[in-house]
Amino acid sequence: MNMREWWVCFVAAVLMLSPVDGMAAESRQEAYQLDAVVVSATRTEMPVFDAPQSVTVIGGDEIMASPFERVEDIVRSVPGLYNFRHYGLQTNGIVSPLKMRGVGNNRVLVLVDGVPQNDNFNNAIAWVAWGHIPKESIARIEIVRGPTSALYGSEGLGGVIHIITRKPKSGRQTSVRGEAGTGDTYAGHGFHSQKIDDFGFMAAGGYEESDGFKMLEDPASYDIDRYRETAKAMGKASYDLTPGSDVSIGALYFDQDAGQGRKYFHNDLQLDQYWLNYNLGGDRVGFKGLAYLNRADKTAYQDSATDNYASPFREEQFDGTYTWGADAQVTLSGWKPVGLTFGASYKEARFEYDEDYVGSTRDAGAEGRQCFVSPFANLDMRLLQERLIVNLGARYDWIETTDGANWDTSASAGRPAYDNRFGSETDGSFSPKLGIAWHPDAKTTLRASGGKGFRAPSLFELYKVHVRNGGVYYREANPDLSPEEIWSYDVGAERFLGSKVWARLTFYQSFAKDYIGDRLIGTAPISGGRTRYDYILDNISEVDIYGIEAEMQWYPVDAVTLFANYTYNISKVDKDDNNAALEGNYLPNDPRHNLHVGVRYSNPRLVDASLIANYYADIYYDNENTLKKSDYWTVDVALARRFLDRFTIYLNVENIFDEEYPIFLSPSSGDTIAPGVIVLGGLKIDI
Repeated sequence: MNMREWWVCFVAAVLMLSPVDGMAAESRQEAYQLDAVVVSATRTEMPVFDAPQSVTVIGGDEIMASPFERVEDIVRSVPGLYNFRHYGLQTNGIVSPLKMRGVGNNRVLVLVDGVPQNDNFNNAIAWVAWGHIPKESIARIEIVRGPTSALYGSEGLGGVIHIITRKPKSGRQTSVRGEAGTGDTYAGHGFHSQKIDDFGFMAAGGYEESDGFKMLEDPASYDIDRYRETAKAMGKASYDLTPGSDVSIGALYFDQDAGQGRKYFHNDLQLDQYWLNYNLGGDRVGFKGLAYLNRADKTAYQDSATDNYASPFREEQFDGTYTWGADAQVTLSGWKPVGLTFGASYKEARFEYDEDYVGSTRDAGAEGRQCFVSPFANLDMRLLQERLIVNLGARYDWIETTDGANWDTSASAGRPAYDNRFGSETDGSFSPKLGIAWHPDAKTTLRASGGKGFRAPSLFELYKVHVRNGGVYYREANPDLSPEEIWSYDVGAERFLGSKVWARLTFYQSFAKDYIGDRLIGTAPISGGRTRYDYILDNISEVDIYGIEAEMQWYPVDAVTLFANYTYNISKVDKDDNNAALEGNYLPNDPRHNLHVGVRYSNPRLVDASLIANYYADIYYDNENTLKKSDYWTVDVALARRFLDRFTIYLNVENIFDEEYPIFLSPSSGDTIAPGVIVLGGLKIDI
């Protein structure tokens, strides 16, 4: 189907959703109010129905009813999102599994209570510890599709996922749960929340261990299950200063040892994070302040290919790396119908990487520091009796990169030893946005938005020399990389069809440039008759993207919700300065067709149940578009039954029909295959 045909279909659908009668704004507000609010779309609270961008909010009840434990899996059925990592492959740890609106790997911003989780020192592989937030502590998850750099700066080319944790409520809530399942998986979780007068406290945590799965079609003698051992804890204390003002402090700890499929090939990660939120409410002036510190210690243990992976080779250590920052904003809401939010952010990342070789004094590593200074402003206007909402925003990010260095005391793969020190570099990015939402009647929202997103090159990309496959792959660092950019717009409509059906349709298009990738700069023979391929990271690609998101929810009776959503996405390489043969190819690991259909039934006296069917089609697994999977289905089920007022027994089953499908296809290293049906059952006790 060509672009003209897509536009005809889109316009026809908008006309189908458009109203045939009018209604006053007062009646609209009285008759049709959405309970869900969103803060991530404009940095201020507003009803989802009024948001200028396409937004999905997953509430706490839906989060707890999900058959999944980790955020990346809870959001996997959201339109516009694709999670290419299977539950059983959680142990690979370092690859960001989520794509939003086809923008490619590692280009979704993740926030927790406003704190950025993308680490900036390692985001070439975008480490986000998706399981580090205990499920019970999450109040809601907000997903904003489309560029978000005008609000939050770097990373959000495709959009933002904002995890908002719970506030302690009056009284006491305490629960524990234990579970066991496939792959010799065992876990225990606990939650406590209490509020006494103006002081509140919340704590949650858990421990999980699993033998995991091999996930290989033809495992070799040295291949083992991808095990994992995970511990996590989170605490949050709050104090209400006034009925509209509060201060809170939060902290979390995450520790994971994750097997990569061989005895001496695994990752060990420790995260600790701390943040302080201050909220001063007011009828005319409001203030929000945030300060945070994210620290990470990660060791990647590598094995030796020379003895069939029977011994350790080196340890790659990200030791003492951290990101810290602060964010302050003022909201002026006394000039109705105009509201103005403005403020500034500061963020600093420190990168320290070191390689230790077994039985050798060889020393290699890299380091660097990156700072962001970012003023921003956001203007909301509610016009024509609040039928028309106009949102304007802009942000400037000034980026300074300093203290860059890389070194290796020994020759490697036919390349000499080196010791490089790099000077200071500065860059900047201006990110505007415009969003419009129009309510022609009480049941309808028509919206359009556009803006710019960017991603600054990480310290990993700027300074780390990357060697893999015994020296066959040798990639130089590049301290002169420019930020990636995307310009994007979308138009859409959502409408209540009667009192029990809601539907939304959105068309989006994006133009991305300066995507960072490997540029081949030469080849050379090395020992063993092999060839070394020399690369350098560079801004080489331009990508054109467009697609359609269609969603519908139906509430036939009080206890039942049926839903369906479909995403059609095209992401093609428009220009590649490194390899012109890739121009016109689809980006890998992103389906052209993505469909989710499900039903949820909630009856506390009988059972809570959900069934979700997922369909994916036309996925390429390589840049050359030679490895392809046509299509596959998976079906997930969750059942829960509460009894004796405080006990809940539950059963979660992923891929109940035991569908075998590829996660990664590779002619050189073999295929990674989903392990089939995964069953997890448990018991929760409210104390």
